[in-house]
Amino acid sequence: MIGFRLQLKRRPDGRLMFTIPVGYKLLLLFIGLLILISLIVTREEGGGSIFIRENTIPLIIGLISLLGAAYHERWIFDKEQGQIIHQNGLIALHSNKVYRFSDFERIEVSRFGMVGKNETKNLTGKMSLRQVWALSILEKTGKILTIETFRRSQLSRAERAANTISDYCDLALRIFKDT
Repeated sequence: MIGFRLQLKRRPDGRLMFTIPVGYKLLLLFIGLLILISLIVTREEGGGSIFIRENTIPLIIGLISLLGAAYHERWIFDKEQGQIIHQNGLIALHSNKVYRFSDFERIEVSRFGMVGKNETKNLTGKMSLRQVWALSILEKTGKILTIETFRRSQLSRAERAANTISDYCDLALRIFKDT
């Protein structure tokens, strides 16, 4: 799995936040700008355009890096207000979904694809071969909101995050071990 890991932090105002690390966003911004600047500097003499066929792949990679730097994902756990706020999208163009602590039954760490009472969905392809674990919040209605996924080697990190969130939100915790 290539990608970022959300980082759990306690904010100065007392809230708990699961978010994309700033260093990761800065790295993507640096890569995107480096590619674009290198294309501008190395263009043809006389101010030729950077939008030529030979620059297609670097332009795509640069754009993807800049979009990655602009991507925003955050779970905010606010004990004082008794709510969980999920934000995701691009910088200012992100959505906010607000949930109440009272809407949830428990925090759960389980194999990705597990449903409620230890039953697994039929996973096909690579997902069935890979041990992927999910940190989720289970609503009282049975709906599962997946906060983050982890490889088997990161299971202890998932359990620590689940314990912290569970204690903070005063929600039950259920951790499924290998089956």
